[in-house]
Amino acid sequence: FADYGIIFSVKWQDNSMTKIKVLDCTLRDGGYINQWNFGEENIQKIIRNLENAHVDYIECGFLKQKIYNANESLFQSINQLEKFLDNKTSETKYSLMINYGEYPIEKLPGCKNNKILLRVAFHKQALQEAVIYCRQLIEKGYGVFLNPKQTNSYSLQEILELINRANELKPKALTIVDTNGAMKEDEVFKLFQLVDENLDKNIALCFHSHNNLQLSFANAKCLMEICTPRELIIDSSVLGMGRGAGNLCSELLIEYLNDIYGANYELSPVLKIIDEQINPIFATTPWGYSVQYFLSAANNCHPNYAKYFVENRIASAEFINNILQAIPEDKKNVYDYELIKHLSNLGKV
Repeated sequence: FADYGIIFSVKWQDNSMTKIKVLDCTLRDGGYINQWNFGEENIQKIIRNLENAHVDYIECGFLKQKIYNANESLFQSINQLEKFLDNKTSETKYSLMINYGEYPIEKLPGCKNNKILLRVAFHKQALQEAVIYCRQLIEKGYGVFLNPKQTNSYSLQEILELINRANELKPKALTIVDTNGAMKEDEVFKLFQLVDENLDKNIALCFHSHNNLQLSFANAKCLMEICTPRELIIDSSVLGMGRGAGNLCSELLIEYLNDIYGANYELSPVLKIIDEQINPIFATTPWGYSVQYFLSAANNCHPNYAKYFVENRIASAEFINNILQAIPEDKKNVYDYELIKHLSNLGKV
């Protein structure tokens, strides 16, 4: 936001003022690795162990219109999720994500369990319609997170419009979503400050990152160090499970919060998930740093462009960088398979 000449006041941490929470999204974002096929028993065990770790929010998967398979963390109805939530003493809250436009509002009954939240992800051109959809969810009794994809691609005017809509709607939380995994600390800091200074103080602020530049932990640490009484929710996944370079690691985050902020998370149950559920997946379908995802983030491109190079076994760093630089600005944030295929074929000539 340097182009707008905005000056931000620097406020550093006072641990007594912060309200930092953890949202584990292994079963949702991690599902891009194994097509959400964790197995029914493993879904149950992951949820139980995250509860035992005292994780504040567990994102249990997507809510979608599809034939339900109990082995997948893709749910056709809220009732299918509730059978996994039999721990009456846990203070953990649970969420499902809806990609706006993929789940009709009439399919959702009134909320009967106030521990279940819905996170609605949407592109900025659908902001107006997504807010109407979220208002209908709130009227049905659901706690709602607004998840604007590629939040860092919004102009100043668009960010302020988003904040104004959120202030009118009053969701549980507004999320800064680094879809492309391209944000650096100074950008995270400035965007957080802008949102924090204008957003209703009763609305939590959430941060969802991808580790394409290996900066997820640094960016989360930057946010945690800003002094604010607002509830801050940090997304993470066990062992960083997620497509491409993956996400912020839950085990790193909770150990840091325990050590620096005096939090009371239990690390052992998360390590148990790593040993029993996640390592077997990693052994066959690994994730982590790759030049393809690094360069997609460095060029601020949608991560599916990196996925194209991986799937087509294109590994030349210089070639990939040249192709990504040739993508028009208006195509960078929306994946265009035909375009990347065409550019790649031209590059090989």
